[in-house]
Amino acid sequence: MINLPTAQPEIHLQAHFCLEIHASVRLIPRWTRLTLSLEAVRLKEVVDDCRRLMQPLAVAAQLTMHVQVPNQVVVRADRARLKQVILNLLSNAIKYNRIGGDIGVRVLDTRADRVRIGVTDTGLGIAPARLPDVFQAFNRLEKDKGVIEGTGFGLSITQKLVVMMEGEIGVESQPGVGTTFWIELPRDTISMAGALEPSVFGTTHSKSPSAGRCVLCIDDNPVNLKLIAQILSKRPGIDLVTAHTPGLGIQLAMSRQPELILLDINMPGMDGYQVLEVLKSYARTRSIPIVAVTANAIPRDIEKGGTAGLDEYLAKPLDVVKFLAAVDRCLAGTLETSA
Repeated sequence: MINLPTAQPEIHLQAHFCLEIHASVRLIPRWTRLTLSLEAVRLKEVVDDCRRLMQPLAVAAQLTMHVQVPNQVVVRADRARLKQVILNLLSNAIKYNRIGGDIGVRVLDTRADRVRIGVTDTGLGIAPARLPDVFQAFNRLEKDKGVIEGTGFGLSITQKLVVMMEGEIGVESQPGVGTTFWIELPRDTISMAGALEPSVFGTTHSKSPSAGRCVLCIDDNPVNLKLIAQILSKRPGIDLVTAHTPGLGIQLAMSRQPELILLDINMPGMDGYQVLEVLKSYARTRSIPIVAVTANAIPRDIEKGGTAGLDEYLAKPLDVVKFLAAVDRCLAGTLETSA
């Protein structure tokens, strides 16, 4: 078990953030109220983000972290919730490790429709008799020794999140050697080539309503931002500005005053409807057309979007033709208004 050094308060601060990042989920009275946005997620990007957050903790505990996740592995998941899952597994791998030990994050198995990733530590391991209980709420490993802080709620939350993402979670352990927690998620693909065939874009030259226009895209998923950038590159004259966090998106909307905003709905910290409410509350951004680009595409979601004030509601994965038509409609509308 690891005790972090008291001489490094900045590491303690980051440790508190990382080890309790799932605390917001505890406040949800019913799991059925938690909305997930399932989409294609490049696994390596999420794992690399988690490694950067946890690396100072690993270094403080004299642990070496090894990551072996191929760049081409793509899963279907909620990006923010998948990050919560991996952070929690990494935090356990640090807490229950030995000084000078190792942590491994590896793709264990890939099949046509599933991907399994494991987080392995070199700690004391878990006794076989205790393995069936590790995902029970308030069950905390080594709690009888009084050396590990926490509520014991993390693995229970992790299991629920994985199941909600249509996945599975399990554990394998050998006392005295270490433990591997694994999650298995549906496999997915990210296809940009097919979406970017020139034939779907038609002729777009000086008569395009997009010429010389500023478009802001707010989305926490870098893959989506890249895809939209590639699609809009076929619309000459569009000045695309991207924001990977809701807060940055609001700041850019205020400062740049774009003529169109493309908005993801499910983002961590602040969802798209909260961003929409803020933008509609200010005179300088109130009239900007806002198009939702989201994985939430059931009729109830679309109706909610219209009631909230969204101008268009587009589902992921994007239909390129419909997406460009919506962009053209919104930009043409702002052109008429300004005229």
